[in-house]
Amino acid sequence: MIEAPNSNYLHDYSTAIAKLESNPSNQGFKYQAVLALARMGSTDFAQSEYRRYDLDKVRQNEDIMSLAGRLSKDLYLQSSGKTALEHARDSALKYELAYKETKGYYSGVNAATMALLADMPWDMVKDRVNTILELLPKTEKLLPKDHYFIEATRAECFLILGEISSTKESLRDAIEFDPLNYTAHASTLKQFRIILDKRATDNSWLDAFKPPRPVHFAGHIWQHPDKLGENLPLRLSDTIQSNDIGFAYGALAAGADIMIAEALLSEGVEVNFILPTDVETFIAKSVRPFGEAWVPRFNNCIEQSHSVTQLPLDESSSFEARTMLAAHMAMGQAILRSQTLQVEPRQLLINDPRLQNSLTARHKSDWAETPFPTIDITVQHEIKDDHTHSLRSETISVLLSRSDNDAVEKYDDLNAAMNAISKSKADKHGLHLDIGAADKELMRLMNHNQKGNILVSESVASLAALKFGKRFDIVFAGIASKASERAVRCYNLKA
Repeated sequence: MIEAPNSNYLHDYSTAIAKLESNPSNQGFKYQAVLALARMGSTDFAQSEYRRYDLDKVRQNEDIMSLAGRLSKDLYLQSSGKTALEHARDSALKYELAYKETKGYYSGVNAATMALLADMPWDMVKDRVNTILELLPKTEKLLPKDHYFIEATRAECFLILGEISSTKESLRDAIEFDPLNYTAHASTLKQFRIILDKRATDNSWLDAFKPPRPVHFAGHIWQHPDKLGENLPLRLSDTIQSNDIGFAYGALAAGADIMIAEALLSEGVEVNFILPTDVETFIAKSVRPFGEAWVPRFNNCIEQSHSVTQLPLDESSSFEARTMLAAHMAMGQAILRSQTLQVEPRQLLINDPRLQNSLTARHKSDWAETPFPTIDITVQHEIKDDHTHSLRSETISVLLSRSDNDAVEKYDDLNAAMNAISKSKADKHGLHLDIGAADKELMRLMNHNQKGNILVSESVASLAALKFGKRFDIVFAGIASKASERAVRCYNLKA
């Protein structure tokens, strides 16, 4: 299965691992891999890799030493009460050690923040903050990324001191220096919310600085490109802007899909396509039959896309079942991306409400099971709606592997597989969809597994994000790879 990255952090991790294969002793690549894991929320995996790479023995390197403090901070955020305070203190001490050895402003400001969260003496926190404010370099002749972190650090210092007006000014300057670095913005806002929550202070003013939101998009197929009126592109553009959409996941069939994708791309949105089969087969089934004029527009969207995921041809599953799976994966990817950016995802539909039995209506119904809203761009016309009626009951099976059973078990859906896991006494579980080379990939996934984990493929992780909401934390757990086969990205489902 060819699956696209669900976040920049995952891309960063994959890139670092690839570089380590040719240069296994490079500390910088090791650091990049562990940092990416930490940013994805894979705290346990990140900690084990930090030690396995011997990064805990490194000195005189602010980035690597500070990463130890970052990992303890993540444990603080996952804990409560006395345990949380212990992790906060441990984090503060690790950041302070990095600061004393390197005199870096990043480790210094984090030492101050974590000391505040650990209820350490205020005079000590205040002195450290004032020292960092004096230490911060001038912003002239620096790259945008450097500008961002210097001004964000300045903003954090002001926030610790309770100077909200100065915080807003420096934060605004930071984002203006590097406006498209959304993952960095999300990380900064998360830190600021932690500080404000500690002081039981209003944090709603941070909403003005949030990254743009991800969406799942879909809609009806129709025959002629010029139908539904000339104002539809304008309506789409206004909707994209008013809802601050920055990332999108969906398919690319003739009609609504292509028109939404074109509008998203024209607005500079990062668009990720998830197709139920390879590109040529998809064109033959869902684009060309509805008019040759749609084909060049399809190809143009593909060329401008950020990523294209293609589900494999598989005689055991129909095109219709894979179409439903691709849609669910797109919904789940939008939700997972929103968690990374800490914003609310939405669904964007071109929808004729008269077509109650359409595939688009099914997409709306499935999304309605999440707590997130749908944006309906309502149309009324003679629309050729797609695949539809046969999709109600047909699904792709879920494969379950257990450490206490050599046989792979097959279940009708993810709920049934998760119910089986809840009754299992095995100490390792693995889940994959029964499509493509699933048996081999599931075996490699289980070989990568660790005791106590429910390790799943990226496709299953996407479905879990859609169907299970907040029942599970879905965290990246590495890559199960074999030289002769495609790498399998793994996720851990944690209750």
